Amino acid sequence: MIYRKVQEVGKGTLLVSLPKDWVKKYEVKKGDILVLEVDQLGNLILSLGKKKVSQSLSIIDCKQKGLKTILGEVVGAYLLGYDRIIVSNLLQIKSSDRESVRSFLSKLAGLEIVDEDKDSITAEFVTDITLLNPNKILGRMSLLTKTMFIDSISSLIKFGMETIENVIKLDDEVDRLYFLVVRLMRSAIQSPEIMRKFNLSAIECLDHRLYASLIESIGDYACIIAANIKNGMHPLDDRLVEEFAEIKNFFESMFEIAYRAYQTKDTTLKENILTVSDDVERKVDLIRTLVISRPLNELSKIFSILSAINFTRKALVDITDLTTPSTKTIA
Repeated sequence: MIYRKVQEVGKGTLLVSLPKDWVKKYEVKKGDILVLEVDQLGNLILSLGKKKVSQSLSIIDCKQKGLKTILGEVVGAYLLGYDRIIVSNLLQIKSSDRESVRSFLSKLAGLEIVDEDKDSITAEFVTDITLLNPNKILGRMSLLTKTMFIDSISSLIKFGMETIENVIKLDDEVDRLYFLVVRLMRSAIQSPEIMRKFNLSAIECLDHRLYASLIESIGDYACIIAANIKNGMHPLDDRLVEEFAEIKNFFESMFEIAYRAYQTKDTTLKENILTVSDDVERKVDLIRTLVISRPLNELSKIFSILSAINFTRKALVDITDLTTPSTKTIA
């Protein structure tokens, strides 16, 4: 934290000095144009205007690292907003792992592989993020995760394997969009200019980040349901089909309420979703009592599905907690 005392020069002109370390780091000189903005909380934000900022670079060394570690570092560099990512020392890992790294880089939204040799791969973020619309990306994520979850419950009821495969495939797209939203929100928080172009406040950026995390988790819960169905689960009897069909109907309503609440900031919808959430919770408890005497292998799959349903229910309720209207500055 840096503090500066306000000085007065002449008749009523107030000024503060710029921090010496900041001036030196960004090579600010006499005559440079700086941008001053006031956020919704009345904070004065100073930025470098149109001074060119050097492209950020992250070099990831594969030496003595496993594939999970390498991919984790790639994701970290992407989320932190690095413009160029170089994965080096690829000769130190298996050829199959190299292909996994290459495939992973190509799947990150906005990232393109621009150079490759026998020992390294260079990828660059080529998209102008100010041309992207975070709200539309979140809308796409919302639609995908709702489709995944409802389809997974439908597959449980109808025992449809084709739908299950589609649920699992959609999860890759949800993850791809989630990583992009995190990158955009981090960039906006660090740049008043980007935040202004997105027409977001700092609080709204944080809300978008949390919202994206919640709906991404719903996609993961849908995949848990799909995996249990795929891995040898028996078709449901008529009574369970009836109970899960009601749960599906409840979630159709919950998704609509939660997503509409977040988009409109309508706090009155919170009570509505809590009512439906209670209905789902009672159904889950009822199903537990109905299946408790079943063989352990079958019981573990049903309990895993019920757990995913409960976590999704809580995630949708948490989304409605983000409906607090934005604070506006009154002139």
